[in-house]
Amino acid sequence: MEALTTIRPELLTLTDGQLQALMPYFLVFGGISLAIIASVLRSLKPKWPVFILGMLTTIAGICSASGLLGSQAGSELIFNGMMVSDAYSNFFNIVFLASAAFTLLSSFRYLDHEQLQHPEYYVLVLFSALGMMLMASALDLIVLFIALELMSLSVYVLVGFRRADRRCNEAAMKYFILGSAASAILLYGSALLYGMTGSTNIRDILAFVQAHPQGLPVVYVLGAWLVLVGFLFKVATVPFHMWMPDVYEGAPTPVTGFMTTGLKAAAFAAFVRVLISAGYGKGLVTAVQSHFHDILWVSAVLTMLVGNIVALTQVNLKRMLAYSSIAHSGYILVGMIAGPGSEQGYAPVVMYLVAYAVMNLGAFVVLTILAGRDDSGLNLQDLAGLSRRHPWLSFAMGVFMFSMAGIPPTAGFAAKYLLFYSAVQANEIPLVIIAVLCSAISVYYYLRVLVYIYMRDPAGSPAASRVSVWSLVAVSAMVVLTLQIGILPAKMVSAAKKAVTSL
Repeated sequence: MEALTTIRPELLTLTDGQLQALMPYFLVFGGISLAIIASVLRSLKPKWPVFILGMLTTIAGICSASGLLGSQAGSELIFNGMMVSDAYSNFFNIVFLASAAFTLLSSFRYLDHEQLQHPEYYVLVLFSALGMMLMASALDLIVLFIALELMSLSVYVLVGFRRADRRCNEAAMKYFILGSAASAILLYGSALLYGMTGSTNIRDILAFVQAHPQGLPVVYVLGAWLVLVGFLFKVATVPFHMWMPDVYEGAPTPVTGFMTTGLKAAAFAAFVRVLISAGYGKGLVTAVQSHFHDILWVSAVLTMLVGNIVALTQVNLKRMLAYSSIAHSGYILVGMIAGPGSEQGYAPVVMYLVAYAVMNLGAFVVLTILAGRDDSGLNLQDLAGLSRRHPWLSFAMGVFMFSMAGIPPTAGFAAKYLLFYSAVQANEIPLVIIAVLCSAISVYYYLRVLVYIYMRDPAGSPAASRVSVWSLVAVSAMVVLTLQIGILPAKMVSAAKKAVTSL
């Protein structure tokens, strides 16, 4: 009872600074509540009010997070240190909400076409975005787990949203079962850490590590490894990647785009914060740090090799981009390994996540426009002659493919250059050589897409599909951002460095 009396005032009393720091979360949750109310009002056509509320919610959240990012001098601890509002969390809040906004824009006509226009879709996207925001700001393993489940449960439903499609149901079931297993591993690892340290707060766990410079108990090391495995599954690194291709292929196309950008960014954002907060890269307990380094090194190499080599054989575009996404996870691990030993720290990882989100989401918006009923027509041969039917979409797809391959002057080139350069600074030369060779392999299957678009004749005379205004806005924005970050990367690099210095 004494402990509760001590904690309760801290939990219930919020300062003006804490209330301001929580404003992006309040705005998103308030928008979700209004969207739920609007979806049950029978006097309204649910799709328009809920869609507009969803867009306004994401815009309001982005504006609030941007204001905090520009004005916030330091970190603001919230709820007895269980959450933190800093430049890092607000930077990623903008990324998550922007991903949600562009997903909603690209989904509107797709849902009409698939006869899936239900208001629950927009609510679930917003709930998932809220979970991502909480993941990036969590300083407690329990908060992190709750945020992870809020995000994951929403996405499980979105993956199976096309209920009459067997592939969609199979993808949702696979993702639910394997995702639940990974969450259980993460939770069990957290329980072991709590058992050894007496706390689930990441900074308290760091204090425990500092108190044992000569070595850590076996149970602590086992718990740390289980948490690491849980994160590696969420970011789909080898050998925990097998769920991704089937889930990406079976899910509705805009949901796949949202997963490959927002979910990956959220998982890596939380992964980096936990690693840094737990002392990785700070010279604490050299033996444990060496084990973590070796595990991440092997995982990065296997992920880059498997992702790129298997992508070479894929003819379905969603499946090809799924293996491409696995390979990109390997590149990001290279940046995480190099972080402690480079001048830029983890800034290249943050920039790469933004560049990856922009170019990959843009590619999936194009696929959403081109998709036939039940996501048919998304094989390589279906792109033959696309340049004649949709010149603008063909150009946009070319920009995104060049960017993913790391060809200048695109965001992908700028991000890869900074990432590999930081690894050279950290003296990870063999890892950089492997990463560059794997990136060279990827050029083949990315440019193969453009060969079909511009150099192959279609089998028949396919009609040009109608492009909605919302989708056109989303594609145009992604093209502009991809080229802007590639040509003028200084602002994004500066923002990424500001974000990681607050960790």
